[in-house]
Amino acid sequence: MGIVLVKRREEIVEVHGAMVRRIATVYERYPDRVDDLVQDVWIAVWHALPRLNDHAMLKTYIARITQNICVTHVRRALVRQAQPLSDSLPDPAPAPDEAAAHAMRRARLVEAVRSLPENLKAVASLYLEDMPVKDIALALGISESNVSVRLHRAKSAIRLSFGDPS
Repeated sequence: MGIVLVKRREEIVEVHGAMVRRIATVYERYPDRVDDLVQDVWIAVWHALPRLNDHAMLKTYIARITQNICVTHVRRALVRQAQPLSDSLPDPAPAPDEAAAHAMRRARLVEAVRSLPENLKAVASLYLEDMPVKDIALALGISESNVSVRLHRAKSAIRLSFGDPS
């Protein structure tokens, strides 16, 4: 493998690694399993990368691969009767500083997204990555209007889980 290719891969991981990890965290709660899932994603990305025709769509391409690997992971875990992903996280005690409060809100949000049905979870996790509706539609292979409907339903379900009925 050439040095240029290694540097290009390192650059891709540096730019998109956090997104891959955040999406994987939505599907798997245990950090060691998240690490394994992320590694599986990168292996799949390296195998699929030669098939990418439009390098401007790299983020969407990686997000779609990540989504597919994560969905497969969940399905396999359910078949093996592994501990379900919908178990509630222990609610940490309220922290006095803002960083802890932010971490707590994020944990609640991740748990709310984890509890969504699969079709809503996929849209919500990509939306939380600041992907536009058009890119989410491309990544999931659905229409933009379907993304909008699913996103609306996901937001409503998340609001309900936070105790906001509006």
